[in-house]
Amino acid sequence: MGTVLINECTRSMQKTVNINNLYTSCPNIFSMKVLKDATVFVDNVLKKRDIGIEGEKIVKIEKNLHGDEIDCTGLVILPGAIDIHVHFRDFREKRKEDWFSGSRAAAKGGVTTVFDMVNNDPPITTYERLMKKKRIAKKSVVNYGLYFGLGPGNLGDLNDVAPHVCGFKLHMCKTTGDLLLTDPVLQKKSFEAVKKTGKVIVVHAEDQKTLDMAEGIHKKRCDFLAHADSRPRLAESRAVAYAIACAKETGAKTHLTHISTGLALTQIRRAKQRDAMDITCDTTLTYMFFTRDNLEEMGAFCKMNPPVRTKEDLVSVWESIKYNIIDIISTDHAPHTIKEKEGEDFKTVPAGIPGVEMRLPLLLDAVNKNMLTLETLVKTCCTNPARRFNLKGRGEIKEGNYADLVAVNMDLRKDVKREEQVTKCGWSPYEGMSLKGWPIKTFVNGNLVYNFGKLYHNQGKDLFE
Repeated sequence: MGTVLINECTRSMQKTVNINNLYTSCPNIFSMKVLKDATVFVDNVLKKRDIGIEGEKIVKIEKNLHGDEIDCTGLVILPGAIDIHVHFRDFREKRKEDWFSGSRAAAKGGVTTVFDMVNNDPPITTYERLMKKKRIAKKSVVNYGLYFGLGPGNLGDLNDVAPHVCGFKLHMCKTTGDLLLTDPVLQKKSFEAVKKTGKVIVVHAEDQKTLDMAEGIHKKRCDFLAHADSRPRLAESRAVAYAIACAKETGAKTHLTHISTGLALTQIRRAKQRDAMDITCDTTLTYMFFTRDNLEEMGAFCKMNPPVRTKEDLVSVWESIKYNIIDIISTDHAPHTIKEKEGEDFKTVPAGIPGVEMRLPLLLDAVNKNMLTLETLVKTCCTNPARRFNLKGRGEIKEGNYADLVAVNMDLRKDVKREEQVTKCGWSPYEGMSLKGWPIKTFVNGNLVYNFGKLYHNQGKDLFE
């Protein structure tokens, strides 16, 4: 009966549906939502099970459950994906993305939690700006956490903000506003300061001196590859080496983000295996699917920092995912408008591409092609992010955990189309790709937020209030 009633109500309410009211307005009828007849990724294997949900939590994972049924026949249910690296803009850049549009794009992509970076205009380097951003982020339809940016003037203020953030962001090279810590002495002090908070320090590892030198060499070039050559592989490996040294000396929980080169990954592997350090890293879709050839072809629509690398680096990234050197796959979702990307001067065109709604389709397609196992997908997109950032009750499907879930159709093949993108920037670098495996339904804290093309109202949670 539940399935029929839900379908009828959904049709009648059309685009303005708040489908979750169906479960809260009639408690005597809707005692337990049941995701029915699914194949569930539980205990690291796929099992035919139903999932019972009451409120925000999973209460039962069994066969033949009864309740208000949501038909999931033919679908595979995975933990909701966690994207630890997004830029949802807002503030003075809401024309590119805001928390409502970005979080809806996330929900469409099977993402139930996002961690938003500090490169806003103005950047998040003060307690006041952090609190203002928390108010703005309440528009999110998915769960979220916020980072705090490390700068030369705020290293003594971290204890005040630590309870309110998912982690601290260190840029070892020049970036937005006062997010400037290129001095190695201050960089080490930032590790020491974050260590005292018990939080994770997330590091953008590119060495500024190396960048300055390379930029001077290539400053007269205006071809697309000049961007990659002006930010060489050596800049990343030097910065990674110093970050590892700081992590070892201070004991800070260290996470190296958007790693792009085989050389840096070799350094990280040695640090993990030889020194048994508390260090993790992520890569992004960019370095899994694009190379310098794509930059030459796509120009500004493939420009990001660090830049795309060689085919050999791409192979190293995939191998490092396979052998658990890379812990997390994120997106570095960094939307810019088409007009900005089509700017006349390639050197001043902003770096960054959207990706939050495309991670699962790309990786599910990779699973179908035997390039990736489903277990590795779940580990890098769900379980490991939750563990690294201490998100208790999330990242895996088990009784008592939050019902952050995504139901995917592993057999659905679709082309990536610009007009179907939810991100406000309105384009995707993956346009034209034919991918097999797509998110169909996304549940956040037990609420259905996305259902095969339709997005529903929801209030995401700040996981670090």
